[in-house]
Amino acid sequence: MSAMMVWKQVFAVLSIVAVFAAGPVFADEAQGVMERVGASAKRVGQKIEDKTKAVVKKVEEKHIVDKVGEKLKKAATKTAEGFEKAGNKIKAKLGD
Repeated sequence: MSAMMVWKQVFAVLSIVAVFAAGPVFADEAQGVMERVGASAKRVGQKIEDKTKAVVKKVEEKHIVDKVGEKLKKAATKTAEGFEKAGNKIKAKLGD
């Protein structure tokens, strides 16, 4: 599930919570309150979406996924080399 879909679901849940949190209000006031709550929820949702897009863009620009992959590859190679050296030492000692 993408980050955007998660934030949209969070926005939907927050909107529903905001509707129920408005509590019992007179009919005339309810419309105004609901409009303000809805507008606030939309602004918050938009800010979350904008920040999420910015973070995704930075991650993509910096090639973080590629860099982490390369570091893991190097670590795995060094670990394999270490095990190989240890194995050679054990064979040498047992062979003597």
